[in-house]
Parts: sequence; structure tokens; C-alpha cells
Amino acid sequence: MRKLFFILILVTIGLWFSYPQLFDGLAPHIVQKSEQQQFNDMLIDMEPDAAIQAGYIQTIHEQRWSNEAFLSLFGMEIPLGKTGATLRAPIKVYYGVKPAAVHATQSKNGQLHLTVERVEVLSVDADISKLEIKTDVGWARLDAVSGKEARERAKLAFEKSKRRAVDNMLQSMQVTAYLRDALRTIATQISGITDVRIERRDLPEALNTK
Repeated sequence: MRKLFFILILVTIGLWFSYPQLFDGLAPHIVQKSEQQQFNDMLIDMEPDAAIQAGYIQTIHEQRWSNEAFLSLFGMEIPLGKTGATLRAPIKVYYGVKPAAVHATQSKNGQLHLTVERVEVLSVDADISKLEIKTDVGWARLDAVSGKEARERAKLAFEKSKRRAVDNMLQSMQVTAYLRDALRTIATQISGITDVRIERRDLPEALNTK
């Protein structure tokens, strides 16, 4: 009986000293993700066709289409005049970045460094209610024929060119500033870091300031 009592005392003492290690092994461990991982996970979780919108540009877009007509008579080309149409309307261009174009790394001092491969046009809205159309009809041509065609062709050209018209504007300092503000806000919300540096790879080195 004494021997059994002695064994129980030893077991109790053993459990007492191993208690922290025993329950520490059974308890679930919380894995803390780095701020870099948190931001990159957010990008990965976004839909492939989603985008981070940074701002928009308002400008006036103008497009012209024209052609000339000739009458062949006795081997001669008689000019019938040039008919053209000019379309002019305000447009609002939304720009931003796709998730795959942003990459996050973290320096030893805790700074979050975001590299943006390219900023792109996300959508273009034209204010058709303020659309201006000017038509010039050749002296020997009809508005109902050549004028109508010129207007239709100009509209098609307007739709195709309005997105490309602002590509060069995307390198402006204003666009870069708005982009950095948007990404810094998102990065701080996700990771809690306020020291965020954004670098655009699609800009000349001289324009890539912090």
C-alpha cells in the first residue's frame, strides 16, 4: 500500500512539473502573418479581373474622320470635295492597378515596399449629353449620304480612341500621387503599417519619388 502511495506521489510530482509543457503542446498555436504576407494575401484573394481604382481624369476628347470623293469623267478625276465630321465630348477616365501588377516586400526596418508594374486605364465614360458634332460636306456631295457616313465613322473612331487618348496622362505626377495615396491607405488598413513606399516600374527613374 505504501509502495502504491509512493508511486502516486511521484506521478503527481511529474505531472506538476510537466504541466506547462504538456498543455502547451496540446494548445493551438496562432501563426502570425507578416505585414507583407497580409497585403499579398489580399491581392491573391481579389478576383483576377478586379482592380484597385486610384482616381480619374476628366478631359475633353476630340475625334475627326473625313474622306474625299472624285468623279471620273473622260479620263479625268473631278474632285467633289471633302466631307468630314468632328466629335467632341467630355470624358472621365478611371485608372488604377490590377492585383497581379502589385508586389509587396518588407525591409528590415519594417517599411512596406510596394512595387507597381503598371498603371492602366480601367474604364472610360463619355458624357454623351454634351457631345458636339460638326459636319463639313463637300461642295458636290450630300449630307444625307456622305455627311451621315462621316458622322458614323467619327463615332466609331471616337469609341476606339477615347481609351488611348489618355495613356500618356497616366505618367503625370497627379496620377502617381493619387495612386500612392490609394495604395498607402489600403496597405495601412490591411497591415497596420504607416511607413509604405510605392515604386512605379512604368515610370522613368526621375519621376519615381517616394
